[in-house]
Amino acid sequence: MSVTFELKTTETQEFTFELLSSSGDMLLLSGDYPNKAAAEQGIKDVKLGSLMGHQIAAGKTPAGETFFVIKDTHGQIIAKSALFADQMLFDNALHAVKDNACIAGISDLTAA
Repeated sequence: MSVTFELKTTETQEFTFELLSSSGDMLLLSGDYPNKAAAEQGIKDVKLGSLMGHQIAAGKTPAGETFFVIKDTHGQIIAKSALFADQMLFDNALHAVKDNACIAGISDLTAA
């Protein structure tokens, strides 16, 4: 499964990124970053964090949907997954991130 980071500009001229599956489904979504360099560092942090089991945490919403987050080395959340009602879809997404985020390419959709 090939995954890709998409680096984007928000409506408020901040930067964000998503990690997309080979079929275009969103696996991870970052918060907003004040500049492109910070967002690019966030992608590097996700790539590293995806390899470190202690930087990945799973959780459940009150409605019972599951999700996971990737944290940086300081414990701050850098990206969160979609919400999953189905455990198999959750497991597949988590494995896709763990197996592929570290080697994923970056598609820069910003206006440079």
